[in-house]
Amino acid sequence: SIKRGTVIQGFTITRGYGGSGAGMHIAGSPLIRGNRITRCRGTGIFLRGTAADFEQLVTGNEICGNTKETNRNYGGGIHVDCSNTAARPEICYNHIHHDTLRNGDWNYGGGVFCAANALVYQNVIEANVLTSDTSTACRAHGAGIYVTDDDLAPVIFCNLIMNNRCETDAWKYGAGIKLNTGVKGFVVNNTVVGNVCIPHMWSKGGGIYNDMRCTTYVKNNIITGNQATTGSGIFNYTTTQNGRIISLYNNYYNNSLSGCSMGTGDITGNPLFTSGWSRDYFLSQTAAGQPSNSPCVDAGDTLDMKVPLNLDSLVHAWTTRTDSVPDAGVIDMGYHYPAEPVTGLLQQRSGPHPVMSRARVFPNPFRTGATVRYSLPKAGPVRIRVFDAAGRELGTVLETNQAAGEHQIELKSGLGPGVYFISVDAAGRCTRLRCTVVE
Repeated sequence: SIKRGTVIQGFTITRGYGGSGAGMHIAGSPLIRGNRITRCRGTGIFLRGTAADFEQLVTGNEICGNTKETNRNYGGGIHVDCSNTAARPEICYNHIHHDTLRNGDWNYGGGVFCAANALVYQNVIEANVLTSDTSTACRAHGAGIYVTDDDLAPVIFCNLIMNNRCETDAWKYGAGIKLNTGVKGFVVNNTVVGNVCIPHMWSKGGGIYNDMRCTTYVKNNIITGNQATTGSGIFNYTTTQNGRIISLYNNYYNNSLSGCSMGTGDITGNPLFTSGWSRDYFLSQTAAGQPSNSPCVDAGDTLDMKVPLNLDSLVHAWTTRTDSVPDAGVIDMGYHYPAEPVTGLLQQRSGPHPVMSRARVFPNPFRTGATVRYSLPKAGPVRIRVFDAAGRELGTVLETNQAAGEHQIELKSGLGPGVYFISVDAAGRCTRLRCTVVE
């Protein structure tokens, strides 16, 4: 096997063919970073192992447009498989979208199929589809994420799970998330929005479907605008002690609950999403320039569950604001954007990895021009772009290969007064700098 010290980085893999792992089939624990897996006929990335040191890190990849069409379709984007409860693979900072499972008797996990004690965090999982164009009774479970196994306690933390669809002719469960574990699960600080189980027979759990064996802690999430015939927000199969939803400090807006009820801190108000420099699900906040505060601001609770992460410190390093100021004080509900994506939380086990030092703009604010300064640990491609406050790209300042070391580039504004964001993509990371142009 191979350990996390082995790095698979910078590849574009397309049109691979194979039921499991048409893009990559990995046994062992490498670091898989900064790749693009697309248009494969089969699972984009298949990860398997049995040992306690099964600690694959899949981070910063784009996994999209892959299609799997077999009898039992497990995982369109990623399939991770390890029943050893001591193992902790990580899936983080990936964009997993437009992957499809089609025509299988079982279509499970369009974006991610997880049969492992995994940490699934800081991913954007969108527009994955479970579908059929035959008359066969095809099951569609977990278009975004499907979690299964008897002894697991996976953590689904701070993901944006949106617009995933279950479209088969029968048994459409959990368009956003389907949980089918035998112990417990944690669904924490996610935004689950616009996921759809096509209204038809057995259409349940547009946002989340929780199976009868799984006690799931659902906390600090925004679950809104999901669709299903029964339990458009959450469908819980049973209310017995070993199969229940423990709901705390969530916002359920414009969808319903079935088999479970609202708990301490839960609310139902319009979350007042607003567009920012990256997508559309920031929270409206007067401190960031919006006219009013979202009811989800400062409405969450501490994340003191017994899982192997310090969730509180992570959330407070991320942001729900369009001006990128980190979440301070009481935790906001829902997905938090990372100001600066990083490598995995367990990376220290295989030693430090060289990353780009924090880029900066000087002076800031400025009138006619400024200097963008950054440092590269090794030679590689660099791209610097400018965005307005609404997230629209205004232009590319630099796109080239550069040597390791200190660099700077002069930025001539030509911009009207206002707030802008400079995106520096280098060394496998993206740093976004907030700057202000004044009159």
